[in-house]
Amino acid sequence: MVADAKWSAGRLISRQRSLRTPVILLVILLVIAAFHGPHLFTSDGLAGGLVGAAPLMLATLAMTPIAIAGPAGVDLSIGPAMTLINIAIVMGLPEIGLSSPLAVFACAIGLGVLLQVVMGTLIAVLRVSTVVVTLAVYLVLDGMNSVILPQSGGTAPDWLASWGSASTIFSLVLYVPLAAFVLWALVSRTTFFRNIRLMGANDRTAFVSGIPLIPTRIGAHVVAGVFVGIASVMYTGLIGSADPTAGTPYTLSAVTALIIGGASLGGGHAKGLGSVLGAIDIWLISYVLSTFNFGLDASYWVQFTTGAVLVASLIAGGLLTGSSRPRLARWRKRRGGQAEPGVS
Repeated sequence: MVADAKWSAGRLISRQRSLRTPVILLVILLVIAAFHGPHLFTSDGLAGGLVGAAPLMLATLAMTPIAIAGPAGVDLSIGPAMTLINIAIVMGLPEIGLSSPLAVFACAIGLGVLLQVVMGTLIAVLRVSTVVVTLAVYLVLDGMNSVILPQSGGTAPDWLASWGSASTIFSLVLYVPLAAFVLWALVSRTTFFRNIRLMGANDRTAFVSGIPLIPTRIGAHVVAGVFVGIASVMYTGLIGSADPTAGTPYTLSAVTALIIGGASLGGGHAKGLGSVLGAIDIWLISYVLSTFNFGLDASYWVQFTTGAVLVASLIAGGLLTGSSRPRLARWRKRRGGQAEPGVS
């Protein structure tokens, strides 16, 4: 039974070449953590790790349909959007007497979808670059968050504030990302999602095939908005309060995780599993480095290591997936056609 499971997992990885890089990196980081931070493998450590990594995993999943829709489908507004929703949950909803789980999730997902629909409409209708639109929204939301809440404050609803202190992997909070992963698995198997992939791979082919490009692109942003909302709820539970700046770094972390997970920024290719593995890798880098005594330089080493891992992952991804082989073959062919110096 165990042998069959290992064989199936190995066959999946061999078939999905883009998963090789995040899986290899995951194994390396887990081995280092086992020797230098074994607390991670206790029940308390696993629960804390899952709670800590969940917002990034969900934020990277939110980026995935936009990356698939392409071209250059990178949503730079994720961090400030999560921050705005965090402020709305902690500071806005209590003002109108709402703090129930239903109200919090409805508010978070509603705001996430609204923001994404606005961006998706600008991108699809006005045909403006995804990077340009999301960067503009990033700047607007980042400034707005600082005006609405100049400094951190407030307290999340009691049922949500306790999420950050989960002590077992069977805590109720961990069923939220599990439900989100199930939702992703269901959505990614629909005809609509296949249309997003076809549009991202070649929008002309998609148009000729009868796929409505504008609704499909906006729909990709709607899917992203749902996961932005869920990520924001998990983020709020993690910090237990409202903070105008703490969510901003999630943008670069999610983009890095997306690339490590094998996404093609040209569009058409990105996998939810790869995005989740990439996010876990990014969180593990921070965890592993936190077990070393870097003192005041800790944040620098986290950023340096993450950047180095990103570059190494891009190189390794090209080698493992074979995407660099055609270029290498063409280069060798050109070299072979040239006469050696001094030879007539």
